[in-house]
Amino acid sequence: MLHAVAKSGLNRRKLNSYGFVASLLVVAVVNFVIFWIVVNISSIMLAFKDANGNWSLNNFSLFFRELGTAGSVMAQATKNTLIFFGSSILIQFPLSLLFSYFLYKKVFLYKFYRVIFFLPSIISAVVLTSLYRYLLMGPVVEFLQMCGMEEPPALLADSRYALWSIVFYGLWTGFGVNMILFNGAMARIPQEIVEYGHLEGVGFFRELFQIVIPLIWPTLSTVLLLACVSIFTASGPILLFTEGEFNTYTISYWIYEQTVTASYEYASAVGLVFTLFGLPIVLFVRWLLDHIGTDVEY
Repeated sequence: MLHAVAKSGLNRRKLNSYGFVASLLVVAVVNFVIFWIVVNISSIMLAFKDANGNWSLNNFSLFFRELGTAGSVMAQATKNTLIFFGSSILIQFPLSLLFSYFLYKKVFLYKFYRVIFFLPSIISAVVLTSLYRYLLMGPVVEFLQMCGMEEPPALLADSRYALWSIVFYGLWTGFGVNMILFNGAMARIPQEIVEYGHLEGVGFFRELFQIVIPLIWPTLSTVLLLACVSIFTASGPILLFTEGEFNTYTISYWIYEQTVTASYEYASAVGLVFTLFGLPIVLFVRWLLDHIGTDVEY
């Protein structure tokens, strides 16, 4: 009798715990179904419709026609997006790793450099873009005039310089997140390994390439893979600087502009095409990273 009562109480507690867990999961599941599955299915269906709601492939034919037309907005946006992506992979990523290593080695004034690199990550983007705009329109212009240039160019209002000015802004403000991840991974490296390398005569940069990078490879490969995922969404703060003027359109800003004007069908088709292009690239990069390095546990 007592055993049956105890067993009944235990079953009731299990049911209560299962109910509590289910109540927590149902919110996440409903959110995933509505805001991911339904939204993405609707977006894919919109790509195959015209403005009147009729099924059509005109959006795709228009996209490839514009992409192959020199000087079109789509060709310009694709080119600019690849420029932002290339600057992130080829410049920002290696510099983030190098600066993280300098901070890890506690070079002279490393605490000051840490604040300088991390500060843009905690300041509002609106404030940063306003500050950057002031620098380009004020001190930079005055400096160029002191150097003998009578009429300095408007760096954010000239098609020759606007895009590169925004690319430089992205490099200036984009070190923070990567450096936090790299510094966290480097801080976990056992000091015994580093000290053994010093006893073997391992120098500053040799330690970076033969000890540090192999030991933090899982973090490096993850950051690089996430960067490759954004190959067709790489973009600077175009809205805050130029709103696409002066040849600064990117794919992500162009799609945003299309949705603002309620041109959902064409924007959905463009997003679907770039997703299909980007998926094999990401899978190849993941395969390549898995074969270049190995996961390390310590």
